[in-house]
Amino acid sequence: MTKRRGVTEKDKATKAAKTTKTIRTYVANSSRDYNKERDERREEGSEHEQDNLHEQDVDIGEDMLPEQEERNIEKERRENEKKEMERRDKERREKERREKERREKERRERDRREKDKEQEENENDESENEEEIPVQFGAMTNQLQICNWLVLHPSVLHLANKMLDASTKQPSTNLPLTTSTSSPSDNDNYRLIDEEMKCLFLRTRNPPDHAFDKITQKIFGHDAYQSVAKSINEQYHKSFSDYRYQLKNVLSTLVKEFRQIVESGYTESSDPTDEEVNNFISREVVLKRILSRYVSAINFTKLSETSLDKLIEFSRKCFKIVWVETESANIKEKVKELDVITEDLEIPSRSGRNIASSLKLHLFS
Repeated sequence: MTKRRGVTEKDKATKAAKTTKTIRTYVANSSRDYNKERDERREEGSEHEQDNLHEQDVDIGEDMLPEQEERNIEKERRENEKKEMERRDKERREKERREKERREKERRERDRREKDKEQEENENDESENEEEIPVQFGAMTNQLQICNWLVLHPSVLHLANKMLDASTKQPSTNLPLTTSTSSPSDNDNYRLIDEEMKCLFLRTRNPPDHAFDKITQKIFGHDAYQSVAKSINEQYHKSFSDYRYQLKNVLSTLVKEFRQIVESGYTESSDPTDEEVNNFISREVVLKRILSRYVSAINFTKLSETSLDKLIEFSRKCFKIVWVETESANIKEKVKELDVITEDLEIPSRSGRNIASSLKLHLFS
């Protein structure tokens, strides 16, 4: 009985120990399985959540793509506009630079031409002033010898005095009309011929020799072959050279004034248009500046508007010639070609003689 009880207690103890081990093993396995299942569920939930987030990102990306593309296009457009503006600005600066260089080059070239022209004119003045010494005076060494020669030739001295007296006086405004029965004084004759020569200059800047001969013969009564007539004609040939020189000087001054207007930017281009020339070379400028030295010999009450318009046209064309040309010889030749505008005009003289207007310049035309 005692042995059975002992076995029973031992068996109970063994059984209890096994039961406890089994329970612990079950609990451990259950806990492990639970944790594993929990982790699996977590992983599945995480993957599902990530899938949801990924799908959401894809949806958002697809929704945002057009907007982003539009922003990129707008950005590219602005960059292109900026580049285009920079390009245009660069071209504008380059154009301004080239224009500035061109104007500066033109200014230097113009200054050079004007300097050369002034030098040429000065040389011409010197050559004109250095007149050829007459043969009669070539061997003379002082003024006394010249005076002695003039005393021996009173006609030359008398003519020289009359010409000097006429050159220092203005044309008379009340000269008497001369007829075949009237004989005005020599002083009046020289004032008269000076007046007629100016009227002739308004018709032609390069008159033929017979024009001088005719005027001298009508006023002084000397034939062309006579020494007195030759001396008078020689003097007025020189006067015409002076007339041409003074005309060119006035035109050169006006050209300089107009260049200043061009450089100040008041005109559209560097070369004057016909309208600009017409506005600048007005009727007043023609009469008071360009032809002022010669129109004093005109009787304006009898000058036709047609003749005046032709004189204005001639002046404007002269201005254009001096604007373009720099060589005095070229200017002279081209101004000479303008005689066709004025050579047939009637230029009434203040004396009323109208000798220059009645001349036929082309004998064989």
